[in-house]
Amino acid sequence: MQLLLPVTINSSQTFSSFVTPENVQSVMTNEISRAIESSEFVALYLAGNDGSGKSHLLTSCCHHANEVGKSSMLLPLEQVVDSSPDLIIGLENVEVVCIDNIEAISNNREWETAIFNLFNALQQNNATIIFTALDVPTKTQISLPDLASRLQWGTLFQIPTLSEQDKSRALVQHAHFMGFELTEEVAKFMLNRLPRKMSFLMQALNTLAKQSIEKQRKVTVPFVKHVLEI
Repeated sequence: MQLLLPVTINSSQTFSSFVTPENVQSVMTNEISRAIESSEFVALYLAGNDGSGKSHLLTSCCHHANEVGKSSMLLPLEQVVDSSPDLIIGLENVEVVCIDNIEAISNNREWETAIFNLFNALQQNNATIIFTALDVPTKTQISLPDLASRLQWGTLFQIPTLSEQDKSRALVQHAHFMGFELTEEVAKFMLNRLPRKMSFLMQALNTLAKQSIEKQRKVTVPFVKHVLEI
């Protein structure tokens, strides 16, 4: 198999640490888990805004595949689109393929053709393919009609946008998985003082975790102010 660009799989990003409105979470993650465990071909399509947790879910899919003894690969298209599609030669032999940000290859005929061929090969091999995108398949600007059609084959999950309460809960929960305590007071302070995009908040949380361990300090509001300079 050709080697993909190095992709760091975050060990804390699992189904159990994924935060979305509680009435949606268990249904969605249970269905995705069953799809990964299936012995038949399954295609899934996860649509959601920036910060809704699409990349987290894909990482969770890889973790779950490994837990049930299946091979998996995460392909972040926005990171590889400037490379040759030959990069994915051999990916058809993987049992669970997670493709992040399908829009990244819009109007790139070479890459669109490669993903179309990969889809067909995975179907023949009874594998699982999971896509993420900002919008539903019918609104994704894919120029290759055959690939656009294939994207509509999959079961569609629309990931709700997180409320402020959900984001606060996500910060507290992720801190717990990272091994330190973050109070709701501190989480709300971060939301009030930092950009509210979840990827930015997670980076801030990683910085706090590192500094908390190095300095042997609890993560309090004054500590956050000092470390993040806010």
